Amino acid sequence: MDISNKLKNNRKKSGYTQEQISRKLHVSRQTISNWETGKSVPDIYSLIELSSIYDVSLDYLIKEDVIIMNAVKKEEKEKKMINRGLFLGGIGLICCLISLLITHKAAGGVLIGLGFSLIMLSMVLVVVIKVLHKVYK
Repeated sequence: MDISNKLKNNRKKSGYTQEQISRKLHVSRQTISNWETGKSVPDIYSLIELSSIYDVSLDYLIKEDVIIMNAVKKEEKEKKMINRGLFLGGIGLICCLISLLITHKAAGGVLIGLGFSLIMLSMVLVVVIKVLHKVYK
């Protein structure tokens, strides 16, 4: 049984209308209908809420549904890539600040330190943009 049928059957078994579920999840009734007809699939957060509302395991809802499993895997991969990009960006900014302080003290000039830091920042931004591009392409 695919997820759309599981969602519809469990909603009816629990005695809820599509409107009631839509209010609980803060989505439109049409969204619930689309999930139950297989036109779209809920995100992982909605699936967790639905499993709680219907008092069924998340595993039961998504097991053997290839579309959902692939969507969940893709969502997890995107989050990892975004976190990696943010981490690299943070490290890069810290390196830029450190290099600004070091070159300022060593060279004795603000302009040299600032120039070096801007070059470092540019390189960091290129890396972050490449990581985010992989996520959203």
